[in-house]
Amino acid sequence: MPKISVIIPVYGTERYIEKCVRSVMEQTFEDIEILCIDDCSPDNSAAIIERLAAEDKRIRLIRHDRNLGLGGARNTGISEARAPYLASVDSDDYIDPSMLERLWDATDGQTVDVVSCGLALVDEDGSVQLNVTKPNQTFMNDASQVNILDLLPPSFCNKLWRTSLFTETGVTFPTHMYYEDLATTPRVLRFAKVIKTIQDVLYQYVVRENSITNSYSARHIIDYFRTYDTLWDFFSTEDLLNRYHEEFFVKIGKSLRYHTNMIVDSGLDEGEKAQYVRHMLLLKLAYLEYNSKLRDLDKESLQLMLLKARSRADIDAMIGAKVAK
Repeated sequence: MPKISVIIPVYGTERYIEKCVRSVMEQTFEDIEILCIDDCSPDNSAAIIERLAAEDKRIRLIRHDRNLGLGGARNTGISEARAPYLASVDSDDYIDPSMLERLWDATDGQTVDVVSCGLALVDEDGSVQLNVTKPNQTFMNDASQVNILDLLPPSFCNKLWRTSLFTETGVTFPTHMYYEDLATTPRVLRFAKVIKTIQDVLYQYVVRENSITNSYSARHIIDYFRTYDTLWDFFSTEDLLNRYHEEFFVKIGKSLRYHTNMIVDSGLDEGEKAQYVRHMLLLKLAYLEYNSKLRDLDKESLQLMLLKARSRADIDAMIGAKVAK
């Protein structure tokens, strides 16, 4: 049995996929399986993987019969994994040859549940734009003392995960939703007992030329708030919402600021930039103030409010009338 299952979701990245997979094939830590999940990719990515699989028997190509998105592909990889630990590499990224060995050694004989290393944001030529790191440290996870919302960067890919954190807890990635890492990593960390960080940068996250211009659709905006709902539901179920109430609101501000910074740096004109940030601010304020009040209302009541409410007083009155029935 392999010691690490490496998951590579594949969709529309034939330009990058060979470099990605070879960076895993060439790891100094060889006791791995490489699970390439073809999420109905419309290009030649699968054919490239088949060619590489003929070179390396550790590669398995697993095909979806319908597109499930990045989160769905990761879920498939987790369900197919045979190793006690999971790693993942997005199909347009690549990793340092020693990454898996360094992460495995840091588990200290498989006593650590999650190990995270630094990652570099690089352009398509490999030039580093930014390094994202945490100091070398080991955490004994305690939900009453450690802020799991900000303990580690949310990325799934620069980490080694104990497989049972997913298979024995029921935590899965949301499908067909952006920011699936942000919706998932804090939930998984809730169940991790020992977490370690390695400061060294071992993962290369490729910032593609069109990645910013493809990141501010209406769906991107909505999916941020769907992500917050996923976390809200989880913390409520785990009876941790009061513990993380303030940290949760701070996390919303941080993630929306990160997102709107990309908009400010984009090619939109100044008026469009200001409009976008203004709309995000309005959504944030409304979510923080009214999410808990509106969550249990049925869609008909919400539609009526959407039609008629013009002020906070209108919404409060309509909520009160609904509760009184």
